Amino acid sequence: MPSENLQKQHVKILLLSNKVPFPANDGSSIAIRSMVDALLLNGATLSLLSLNTKKHYRNAKEIKENLPEGLDFTAVDVDTDIKAIPAALNLISGKAYHVSRFLQKGMQKALKGKLQEKDFDIIQLEGLSMAVYLPLIRKYSKASVSMRAHNIEHLIWERHTNNETNKLKKKYLEIQSARLKKFEIKHLALMDALVFITDADRNIYRSLGGKKISTSIPCGLNPEDYSTEVPREFRYDIAHLASLDWLPNQQGLEWFLEEVWPLVLEARPQSRIAIGGRHMPKKLFNHANDNLWLFAEVDDAQRFIKAAKIAIIPLLAGSGMRIKLVEYMAMGQACVSTIIGAEGINLEANKEVLLAQEAEAFAAAIILLLDNDTERENMAQAARKKFEEEYANATLGAKLLKFYQTLL
Repeated sequence: MPSENLQKQHVKILLLSNKVPFPANDGSSIAIRSMVDALLLNGATLSLLSLNTKKHYRNAKEIKENLPEGLDFTAVDVDTDIKAIPAALNLISGKAYHVSRFLQKGMQKALKGKLQEKDFDIIQLEGLSMAVYLPLIRKYSKASVSMRAHNIEHLIWERHTNNETNKLKKKYLEIQSARLKKFEIKHLALMDALVFITDADRNIYRSLGGKKISTSIPCGLNPEDYSTEVPREFRYDIAHLASLDWLPNQQGLEWFLEEVWPLVLEARPQSRIAIGGRHMPKKLFNHANDNLWLFAEVDDAQRFIKAAKIAIIPLLAGSGMRIKLVEYMAMGQACVSTIIGAEGINLEANKEVLLAQEAEAFAAAIILLLDNDTERENMAQAARKKFEEEYANATLGAKLLKFYQTLL
């Protein structure tokens, strides 16, 4: 329950994000939307200023239909797409292209106007890319500034770089990863407080010498938004849904299709998988057949996932927390994940999720759940129970506002 003292305070918070989370249909936008809900449920006076990028563009109708009541919201149309010439020229600048491309004149103008229009107690940056606006914030506001670190960003890119086979791309990524690490360590130190999504990331920050006041609060969801109803008939055996414009998701899916899926088919030739995701690479369509169905657009994520007996998260690189797994828990959906895919989530392996890192073990876990209805149903129920206990937005928002009392 929200704290009575915090409700009386009406803490005034401004969030900055690198995408519009209305509607929230990928992991990071769900994380941003969940933060909005968590704070509004606890009586915060909340404003959100978001980049509306070409890559994740939301039109006015979509935003209006999904905008939560009580939120002061502004979207700024920008182009942050990665382009070959700017990416190459960036090598001369010495800046980290991963974040420098998010510094946009339109956003600077909107942010300056917002800071001159309103006084805020807390300004929370949703992710490292928003740290490029810190000098502007310091110039026009006396608010305490926190960063909600969705991940330890340089770790993601170091892991991805290690898995890159193209020598030229690998060299470029090595340069950018080193710059990103330098930027990240510097800007984490410039914040007044840090909010990590996982204890693991908070511990990594400390191992890097970080000493800022910090806490770890996972992403949550609203229990009432997720149905646990089991369909009478399953359309598929396995479902996988991911934003396929994110390199770690592409990499993980390629690993699954090349090394895991053949092992599943060898044991269960009748098995069927549905793969959904925006910005699906064209080469993926070469895999489509009677056993493997592809959906470049998924209108209803819950319906898509619930049409399968199990969900999978074949992720090989990443940091932070996979909100997708929390969604599966909320749905009461049995899931097989790599260890990285379940990072940051308090789960008991073999009870609420099956974890496997090697291809053979991942395939065996899938086969076990497909062939054992009781095992699968017990896992689904245990996952939903864990979600209700630890990942409901109202509880997490109250915890965050209590932490922010130390800054006010």
